Amino acid sequence: MKTNTFAIPTRRQTKRESGVAAVEVAILMPILIVFITFPIFFARIHWHYTVIQKAAQDAARYLSTVPRSEMMSQELAESAGELAIEIAEREIAELSPGSSITGPTAYCDGVVCGELGAGTVPRNVQVRIMFTMSDPDGLIDFGWYGLRLTANYTLPYVGN
Repeated sequence: MKTNTFAIPTRRQTKRESGVAAVEVAILMPILIVFITFPIFFARIHWHYTVIQKAAQDAARYLSTVPRSEMMSQELAESAGELAIEIAEREIAELSPGSSITGPTAYCDGVVCGELGAGTVPRNVQVRIMFTMSDPDGLIDFGWYGLRLTANYTLPYVGN
């Protein structure tokens, strides 16, 4: 004859095991928080870097398509460089609302656009962005100055 292998727990057994789940949660919760926090942290860094890289790309694309007649004039080339910087700043503004953004610079053949000689057209244009990422929530300490992200984008000038 077969006997039932499932025993009904007695009251004494259930009383001893009543706090086991709470202890397990208390031990595992810090580990789970770490495993959740770091992917979120790295995702935020990647998102910020992707935004500044795209901003540098868009600004360089604009600067590479400025008409040749404008690039030959120092004043117009300088204003085109300033407009490229403004394009980059507008795209970066969503990363740090309410704070001033310093960092985007536009170069024409290695010098600031507008400082190239009059009548000279650059071969390459470059936009460089240095952005300091900070944590407004204060969950992760980036240090005194924050985490610096840098994006460079160089394109050939199409007016050649």
